[in-house]
Parts: sequence; structure tokens; C-alpha cells
Amino acid sequence: MADTVRIYGTNKTYAGSKIEIKYHTDVFTYSEKTLTDFTVPADGSFSINLDINEVTLVFLPLGVYKGYLYLEPGKEYEIKLPPKKDLSPVQKLNPFFELDELLIGVANVDTKDLNIAIRTLDDKIDPFINQNFHKIYRKKENSVGIAFSEEVRLEYNEISNPFFQDYLTYRLGFLDYLAYPNLFSKIEEKYFENKEIKLNNSAYTSLYKKQYGNFLTGYFSQVETSELSLALKSEDTYRQIYELMRNYPAYKNIQFRELIIATSVFDAFTRKFYSQNKTIEILTQLKEHSTNQYNQDLCENYIRKITHLQSNYLAPDFSIGKFKLANYKGKYLYLNFCNTESYPCLQDFKEIAKLKKQFGEHVEFLSIACDWEVSKYLEFTSKKSIDWPIVHIGDQQHLLGEYNIKAFPTYILINPEGKIVKAPAQGPKENIQLEFIKIARDAVRNSSRK
Repeated sequence: MADTVRIYGTNKTYAGSKIEIKYHTDVFTYSEKTLTDFTVPADGSFSINLDINEVTLVFLPLGVYKGYLYLEPGKEYEIKLPPKKDLSPVQKLNPFFELDELLIGVANVDTKDLNIAIRTLDDKIDPFINQNFHKIYRKKENSVGIAFSEEVRLEYNEISNPFFQDYLTYRLGFLDYLAYPNLFSKIEEKYFENKEIKLNNSAYTSLYKKQYGNFLTGYFSQVETSELSLALKSEDTYRQIYELMRNYPAYKNIQFRELIIATSVFDAFTRKFYSQNKTIEILTQLKEHSTNQYNQDLCENYIRKITHLQSNYLAPDFSIGKFKLANYKGKYLYLNFCNTESYPCLQDFKEIAKLKKQFGEHVEFLSIACDWEVSKYLEFTSKKSIDWPIVHIGDQQHLLGEYNIKAFPTYILINPEGKIVKAPAQGPKENIQLEFIKIARDAVRNSSRK
């Protein structure tokens, strides 16, 4: 049942700024969703209420920072934001720039508060593992981790918060995992078999990923070698794996069984054990058979990641002023991400002009300028005569990530259905003409049939 959380505070450096409170819809693809947003008043004070039904790890994009905070239903948090530091134009358009991650301070709590307890626990466990890894790994009963675990449990015994105690259990569980790396069943029985699934607890999911990440290509492929091999050759692979796992008491929980299949299938794909088609087939079958919303969404997110910028799948949508992907429906689009101060981009503009003149009847052209300073873009467009649209990216910098732009210029070819033909596509000096000739020939051929 949902309960209200209040977040409040004062920081004049954020006056007039819009702040979003986000969370990850799943902890495997890290897809994001906004819980709520608010604009900080002129005096810098703010207060916002939101409803949650379980402990939730949220994050706030704060300029160059990304601040994390655990929220518990029914509680109030007086948060202490860092001094505002906006992203510079260069940082906004730099595909390699990463936000500084930090834990948001909370003023109105004691040392047993969940956020403080987790922070102090991590500060104790992380250095210990780093300093003693070789003394823990494969040492089993002789591991120094055993004494350390007992010491930590005693130290945090007075914190009765159930979420924290679970967090403590699974963080220390990693020490067991290191000590018994080849005893899969031992770790499974102690931490996962017939246990509640706790996907909102990052310590649980961290240990889960280590235990089950390569489940289908590791442990399960060893105990079910022939049957799993037959299942992978079947057109109903998901159902056959599902039934194989049903025979094991540890996977009696249907949600847990589905989760293991989904995450380990995707892992097998990323490590090139499973083909793209087979992976999508299994995830699609799982999504259709599952009645669990989390697992359905996870499969959808995995499929979206696998097909991202792949040929014959929808291109990421965009809307920059009057220029929208939807406006190009029924036409081929040669999309160009550029910088008007870049010499290679300027040289390519000359070639694009030739392509436009030759193939403009069958292909639309659009350049998205990613200049650090808008003034440079405006100066360029005021002096240069270009006979195809060129628009500044403005506040749509997320498109750089969605189109995987790592350098300028980069080209994308999109078909009349809004699907990717090539991403990246060849540049104007790299025989893209061959693609355009084929497009023109097909258009003439189709026209003659009408």
C-alpha cells in the first residue's frame, strides 16, 4: 500500500531550477522513469510530496551531479543539496562525460537512519574487500571474511530496520560468494532458495547478478547439458527451459524462475553465446507467458536494448522545433549529426549539397548541429547558404546517447517507415551514393508499376 513521502529543504543556488526525482524501473537495464518533478521557488526553499509503496532508491540529476537517496514510505527528508553547478555546453554535448555520483545528505535523521546506516556499512565493507580479496577468495572456512562478518553483524545489530538488515545480509553474502565461488548450490540455498525476491534492495540484486548472471551458460548448462542443448534448438525454447527448471526446488517461485531465464539469456547474448534472433525469441515468449509485470517490462527493456539502432527496427524518435521524425514518414531520411566548427563536417557539407542535388527527389536531408555554443551555429547559418535544413540540437542532448553519437560527423539512414537502414551509415565520401542509387531505382520501379 502506497504511503506519502515528503522531501524538503533550502538551497538558493537552485532558485528557479526544475528538479526531477527519478528511479530505475528495473535494476538490470537501468531504464529510467520520473517519479515527480518540481521547480524551486525564488527563495530556494522547496517541499514536495510523493507516494511510494516500498523502500525506493531514487536519484536526482543536479547539473554535473547525480544524487542518490533511499526513500522509506511515510517518512520526511530534509535534504542537503550540493551547490548548484550546471553542465557546461561542452559537457552537455560530450557523449563521454559522466555525472559525478554522490549520496544526498539528510539533515533531520539520526545515525540509525537507513541512508546513513547503508553509507557507513559500505564504507566499512568496501575497503575490507579491496584490502583482503586474496585472503577471502576460495578460502572457504578459513576465510578472514567469516570473522569480519561476525564483527559487522554485532556492530549493526541494534539497527532493526528490515530493509537494512537485508542489505547487510546480502552485502556480507558477497564474502561467502568469494569464499565459495564454485559451490553454486551452497550460495543459492543460503541466500535465494525459497527466499523473498528483493529487487528494490541493491545488495540483493548485486549478489543475484553474480550468482545467476551466466546461469544458462554456466551452472545449468553443466547439470542439464543435453536437455538444454535440445531446448535451444527448439522453436519453443523458453517453455522447455521453464519446464527443465521446474524440476528444481530452488526455482519453485515462478517469478524467480522467469527472472533467472530473462537475465541469463541476455547475459548469454552479450557474451555471444546466443544469437540475436534466438535471444529475442526467448524474451518474447517469456514476456507473452509471464503474468508478472516486472518480468514483462524487463523483457521489453532487454529487447529494446538488443534492437537499438539495429536495421529494420524503429529509429529513436526526435522532435527539435518543427523538425520531427514523424514528419519524414513515407520518405528516406539521411540524418547528420555535426558541428559547424568541425573541419570534417564543413568538408562533408559540400558533398551533402551534391547528394541533395542528385537524390533530393527521393531522399530527405537533415543536419543536427551540436555546436558547444549556439552563437557559433547562428553565425554559421547566417553566413552560409545551405539548401537543406540544419537545426541546433538545443536541449535535446539526449539524442546523442540515443543515436550513439561518439564523433562528428555521424550519419544515420532511416527508411520511410521510420526504421533504421544503417546506423551509422556511410558518410557522403564513403559510397553512400550506392544506397541512394538503389533507393532511387526502387522508387522509379514502384512508380512505373502504378
